[in-house]
Amino acid sequence: MLGKEVRIEKSGEDQYGRTLAFVYVGNICLNEELLRLGMAWHYKHYNKDPKLARLEENARAAKIGLWSQPNPVAPWDFRHR
Repeated sequence: MLGKEVRIEKSGEDQYGRTLAFVYVGNICLNEELLRLGMAWHYKHYNKDPKLARLEENARAAKIGLWSQPNPVAPWDFRHR
């Protein structure tokens, strides 16, 4: 993906004023791709998008990416340890 142009579509802001967005390379949504490949978590507490939830559920069921590990720890849980 080096040298490619990306497009950011802002979807909101979090409680700290940080931008929430979908990131695209061409027509590919990187947010969705990372979930599909088991390389990201969907934080359902703040995002209720059923498509994103389904992509994570499918990756978990297939045990790919981080879901291939015996006990993956969510980043928000790791930070609170």
